[in-house]
Amino acid sequence: MALVTWRYQVKVEALLRKEVALRVLSAVVMIPLALSSFYMGGVVFQCVVLALACVMALEWSSVASIQQQRPVSPLVFSVTLILALYSSQWDVGILSWPFILGFLLISSPPNRRFVMLMGFCYITVPAMGLISIRNVEGEGFLLLVNFFLIVWATDIGAYVGGKCIGGPRLWVRVSPHKTKSGALSGVISAMIISGIMYSVGYGFWTLLVWSPMIAIAAICGDLLESFFKRFYGQKDASTFIPGHGGVLDRVDGVVLAAPLMWLLVKIGAL
Repeated sequence: MALVTWRYQVKVEALLRKEVALRVLSAVVMIPLALSSFYMGGVVFQCVVLALACVMALEWSSVASIQQQRPVSPLVFSVTLILALYSSQWDVGILSWPFILGFLLISSPPNRRFVMLMGFCYITVPAMGLISIRNVEGEGFLLLVNFFLIVWATDIGAYVGGKCIGGPRLWVRVSPHKTKSGALSGVISAMIISGIMYSVGYGFWTLLVWSPMIAIAAICGDLLESFFKRFYGQKDASTFIPGHGGVLDRVDGVVLAAPLMWLLVKIGAL
């Protein structure tokens, strides 16, 4: 019995090491590519966002078990069209929303219409927010880098704080591993990274004020995606990113934080 237990522990540890190695390798590849697209901006960044949004639409259809008999999912087509229109001319993209939503309603199965509309909003709104942030004249690149540093710092701080401190759970039914101490650690980490960026001349002092709100939005976005997966009985959205799961799993913190960041830019708070 002891031998069987030992072999099981060895196997689990080996799997964990493999998963960690895959996560690190994926991060090493993805982060430089992401930063390069941030820097280049324009069509390059828009194409990256569009490609990731298409993958997210496919993952959403898979998670929500939407059966598509057509070669291209109506959700993928709608997301692609609206982001392409928005990237070329933002006012045309905004005005086309009613027509795209109408197309989704007509083309979706009756029992899946709400899920399709929810997925459309869940994917396109943050994608449009990211494109808008990058398009800010003169400051788009820096704003985008600051934004992602806050989101990443929140994610890492929440993970480390939750592991080291533990304590009461944040929302057991949705995400049993997330703790209140982890959430607080994530918010503090976001404020620290904003302070560091500002102190070295690569940040905005207003982010010191707004970074807690952006961090809270990132945490809520993480919980929202966990809720969707748990509701549909899924562990990961897909295996698109080795060691990390799907794109939906990796950008969950961006879903609510990106529109908030764009709103802050739009009202002149940043």
